[in-house]
Amino acid sequence: MGRVTLASLGPLGDELGSGGQGTVYALPESQSPSLVYKAYSEEMLTVLDTGVLAAMIEVPFSLSAQDRHELLAAAAWPRDIVTENDRVRGFTMALVPQRFHTTLKLLNDRPVRLGQAQLLLNPSDYLDRVELRIDDQFRLELLADVARTLRLFHRLGLTVGDMSPNNLIYSRTGKPRCHFIDCDAMQLNGRTVLPQVETTDWEVPAGGGVLGSKVSDTYKFALLCVRLFAGDQSTTDPSALLRAGPGIHALAIRALSGDAGDSPGLGTWEKHLRAARPILPKETVRVTVPSSPIRTTMPSPRTAVSRPSAAPAPVRPSLTRSRRRRLVKLVVLSLFLGYVASHTNQIESASRHVAESLFSDDDAAARAQADEIAAVLSSSAPVRDSVKSAVTNLAACANVKRSVTNLGAASSARQQSLTAANGLQITDLPNGAVMKDQLILAFTHSKAADDAYRSWGLKLSKQGCRKSTLNGPDRKRGDRESIVSTEAKQQFADLWNQIGPEYGHDQVSYQNI
Repeated sequence: MGRVTLASLGPLGDELGSGGQGTVYALPESQSPSLVYKAYSEEMLTVLDTGVLAAMIEVPFSLSAQDRHELLAAAAWPRDIVTENDRVRGFTMALVPQRFHTTLKLLNDRPVRLGQAQLLLNPSDYLDRVELRIDDQFRLELLADVARTLRLFHRLGLTVGDMSPNNLIYSRTGKPRCHFIDCDAMQLNGRTVLPQVETTDWEVPAGGGVLGSKVSDTYKFALLCVRLFAGDQSTTDPSALLRAGPGIHALAIRALSGDAGDSPGLGTWEKHLRAARPILPKETVRVTVPSSPIRTTMPSPRTAVSRPSAAPAPVRPSLTRSRRRRLVKLVVLSLFLGYVASHTNQIESASRHVAESLFSDDDAAARAQADEIAAVLSSSAPVRDSVKSAVTNLAACANVKRSVTNLGAASSARQQSLTAANGLQITDLPNGAVMKDQLILAFTHSKAADDAYRSWGLKLSKQGCRKSTLNGPDRKRGDRESIVSTEAKQQFADLWNQIGPEYGHDQVSYQNI
């Protein structure tokens, strides 16, 4: 335990994920059935503190049996440093247990993927459509377990630092539980393996504590509470926590106030979360979280990108509520007209007036919903041109600083488009729910691509245009996210172009979304 050679791991398996730090590979099951290998990129190896990595690997062996069990249950913890020709190349870590994977319904596909908390930070109607159904009791129990786990980390001298829904995963099997990945990005007694970074929209503000401190962890935990109840990726409005009760709502207000000295501790959070009971509106129907295990065919320890599968073919228009109502009205109207056909012209004129009124409301509702989609599309088109220009410049190592600024602005604009897409109510349009899902996927992964390309640009500006930086992991991550976004845009455009012209809107190319 502690140090192994790369050759001793045997032939590396599939690439399970990659990010700004390196790439994760599966290992032969015959040799390492419960481990995976993380290979650091060449750039990260230049700033890697191997002494801290070795100290992190030793942490479990310095703990009591109970603490060691709890730590290894709550985190994909580093196990062995991996060397090649006496040079550190990466480390092995625990395989994420199967219970922390989840199944989503995406059109005709049901992919199994890592249960990253970012999947839960979406509106309830979207969660219902992908069959990721959770209720407020689940939210309370999951957050209580996150608070408990953070308290354990802090007691052991660990702080998460870059705490975000990307490195926090969940289980819906049995009692809600959390699990942390990217543990080598944590701090151990103030020391770090790699320089600390922050995820976009999860930055510590002035007064929110020093990054990598207990205070900053607690601030970001409060953000998680707010966003999990709000079903939103970036809000800081704590009003959604009123559903958890006034006590928890008050804790969030204090935690997000910017006054680190008044921020409630994690023990207080956990106590209130465990005692809370959801406050449900009268019209709310509670959905019980399934207790049966989630079946997976092939466990995947880590993924850097939440990649949905593209639909194999365009979806045919469905019969919406408004069209069903129109059909019923048409039948009634036909019977009425047949009855009065032999009567006076005055009655016939009145019948036509009735027909016009029957259809006008439905037409107006559908047209208004189409107008809302067109408005979202119109606002998103200029952003794509800006991103394309910025990425082209970065690839040529030209106008790097300006490109980084433009990509940051593009990411903010994508978030606005994502928020607008989440707010669409388009049930009166054919395949409205599917179109909304595809727009949400498109903007989610477009924003992730913008953020990855921006990180790439920042490294270019700091490290220069070396070959390893020009073709670094951030660029590759941006390319992968862009591909996923493009697939969703193509599916949306196929559906929209079938109905948009019917309501006076031009057809769109996926390249302009």
